[in-house]
Amino acid sequence: MHGGSGAPGPIPGPDFTNPGTDRGEPPATPLLAILDDPAAFEQRAAELRRLRPRFPERGRPAAALLDALVWFFKLPARQTLLEATATARRPMADVEEEEARLVGEELDRARESLADFEVGLSLARAASPGELTLDSSKPELDRIAGALIANLVANDFATARTEELAAEHYLYHIAVDWSRLDDFAARLELPPLSSPD
Repeated sequence: MHGGSGAPGPIPGPDFTNPGTDRGEPPATPLLAILDDPAAFEQRAAELRRLRPRFPERGRPAAALLDALVWFFKLPARQTLLEATATARRPMADVEEEEARLVGEELDRARESLADFEVGLSLARAASPGELTLDSSKPELDRIAGALIANLVANDFATARTEELAAEHYLYHIAVDWSRLDDFAARLELPPLSSPD
């Protein structure tokens, strides 16, 4: 994830353990906090269904998964940060309007990486149970690594480590936790992602 992708090269440390920090983003909402409360999970899922009436797109499970990852994990952290930085004098209507804009932007931004995310899931499935290795010197593989790291690693559905080969040349080793990802997909009424489409 170097060059024109706008993301930093190496992943911090031998394992990617602090998602979002190096990109100036708030950490994603911890996985267990959301998954351990069935009522909160269902309420959040119902809100996403209202926002995206076709959710979950069972014919495109990767697209539905991407929406859910953003909705359940990335957006709550971003919304909390927005609310925390709002001044007391700022009208609540302005904050709510900015939150609505943020939701649309984040969901749309995630969809821009959908093709890379889908290919990444397929490649990771083929590499399972081992790690998927992606070479940053190949732009298409660099984008795939970025999509998997931003959406799976940052949300504790995968781990990643970086191997630096030369200046601005890295190998990303990504291992998807298929059991955890399939459990999340099942709660969204999606087919298992560990199985071929």
